[in-house]
Amino acid sequence: MTDEELMTMVREQRTSVPMTTPVEQIISRGRVVRTRHRIPGIAGALAGAAAVALAVAALLPGGHQAGRPLPAQLAAWTVVRHSDGTVVVTVRQLRDPAGLQRTLRADGVPATVTFSSHEPRACRNYPLDSALMNRVFSFNQPPLVIHPSALPDGTGVRLSPGHYPPGGPIALSAGLVHASPRCTGSSAGQAS
Repeated sequence: MTDEELMTMVREQRTSVPMTTPVEQIISRGRVVRTRHRIPGIAGALAGAAAVALAVAALLPGGHQAGRPLPAQLAAWTVVRHSDGTVVVTVRQLRDPAGLQRTLRADGVPATVTFSSHEPRACRNYPLDSALMNRVFSFNQPPLVIHPSALPDGTGVRLSPGHYPPGGPIALSAGLVHASPRCTGSSAGQAS
């Protein structure tokens, strides 16, 4: 069979099949079906672009608003320095006392932190004065608020665990010590 014979046969059969659907409707329906087949491809491309944008955003350093405290937060404890100079310490788990000590020192609080009942041997307690303690610390309840500007020259802060309420922040036992490089990371002559 030649191409001519085939075309003649198709023409003859086409005239015997009634066509009730307008040609415009058939063309329109074809466009809709093709568009639906393109949507997954477009959605995939948009999802890929969004993933790249998120990856770039995660790699760029983030900023913060001036005047707002930037918390240094771990699962175990949180330290926040406020614009008025106060430092708020919340302890949830007795983990990483050295990290808490470094963070406090970085926030301007000469400190020694221990999560055991043993006093650091390098530290000497400062004479107990309840009025001074109330100026340096706010003991209402956890979290502990420290007022570093109220520390006398040559003193530092000693923190150890207090009582352990179930499921809540841990109250800290706080005291004052003579500042020294081995105890608080600062010299006795430095102003706090």
